[in-house]
Formats: sequence, structure tokens, C-alpha cells
Amino acid sequence: TLDIFAPIANRLGLAAVKIELEDMAFQYLWPEVHAELKTHFDSTAMDRDAYIEHARDALQEYLNDRELPCTVSGRVKHFYSIYRKMQAQGLAVDQVHDLMAFRVFVDDIGQCYTALGFIHARYQHLPDRIKDYIAQPKSNGYQSLHSVVIGPQNRQIEIQIRTHQMH
Repeated sequence: TLDIFAPIANRLGLAAVKIELEDMAFQYLWPEVHAELKTHFDSTAMDRDAYIEHARDALQEYLNDRELPCTVSGRVKHFYSIYRKMQAQGLAVDQVHDLMAFRVFVDDIGQCYTALGFIHARYQHLPDRIKDYIAQPKSNGYQSLHSVVIGPQNRQIEIQIRTHQMH
């Protein structure tokens, strides 16, 4: 599933299917690590959900005040994605800082870059964690701007900026 079906779903632009396949396979291939992540997430759910709501509202208000028409959503990253980050960087679950991601939806490409400029003016960004998949789309056609910033309460968050069409 991880080697064949999830990559096919990704190549076809079926991100939701890819994520579901990866998380289901992860649960069976590494049950101990999955249980550790689930325990960690369950124990921090109320704080995390409140933070996502607060940060989403603050970002939405900030961009609205700059007269940038947009919609902001927040989510927790999926388990397999977190596991890959832990493996790649040699981290324990409590050392992974950007467990949350926010999406900013705008109407056109120019607004994507405008939103990125506004966000970087408001929040300190990590220069080595900016990716421009609009100028250089992924092989499956995926386009978006990604940036990791120090958000409210000094927490690292990933922000993805894209048009409704890109989504």
C-alpha cells in the first residue's frame, strides 16, 4: 500500500485517498509508534483544538484587515506524515514542533504571493522552510506555497497558501 497504491493516489492528485491509505498502512506496519502518536494526540486534543481555532481566527482577521479576501482553515497533520518527519529528523513525537497546518485559500495566484508577504510581515518565518510549488509544481500537478512560521504562543505552524482551483 505504501509502495504502490498511496503513490498512485498521489500521482493522480487524490490527496485525501493517499493520506487515508498511508495512515491505515502505518497503523498496521508500526502499531507501537502509531499507538504512541495516538496517545500523545489524545492527551493534547483540547489544547490543540483550541490553539487551531485561535490561530485560524487570528490569521483570518489579520488578512481581512489587510483587505485580502481569503478563507483560512486549520488542521492537525496526519500520523504517517508526522512519522516520516520523526524518522527523517530523528525526533521523538514530543520534539516535532509543526504538528498543525493552516491553509489560506485565495482567488488568484497574485493573492497567494500577497498573502505570503503579509504572513511573513506578521510572523517570523523559517527561511529554510519555504517552498514555492506554484512556480515549480510537484510532478502530480500540486501547486501551493508552503511556509513554516512561529505563530501565536511561539508555536511552529505550517501555512499553505493556494487558490480554490489549486485545492
